[in-house]
Amino acid sequence: MQPVSAVADAEMLTYLTDASLPVPGLSEPRVGDSVELRLLRGGREVEAWSTTGIRLGRLPPAEREALDGLLQGGALPLQGRISAVVPRPLLLGSGRIHIRVTPPAN
Repeated sequence: MQPVSAVADAEMLTYLTDASLPVPGLSEPRVGDSVELRLLRGGREVEAWSTTGIRLGRLPPAEREALDGLLQGGALPLQGRISAVVPRPLLLGSGRIHIRVTPPAN
């Protein structure tokens, strides 16, 4: 399966893998929620975090490579918004999270 991404006008639509299970007592991710992308492991991985400090998941390796243009210059963390939460039948968790990443404002 190929990664689902589209780059247009310096934005990127991507998704998260390795989604974290919902935390009891806290609201689950919703469309429109802000997301912060953070580099890990010397820049080889990118994780997405909610503004409330909850880990949402990480970008697949190919998606990480597609972000190279936005990551140049060390302008982290990148900001994004959840654009979709796709349910996963028969699996626990909130499903696959799609996010739209925007470049940092200059």
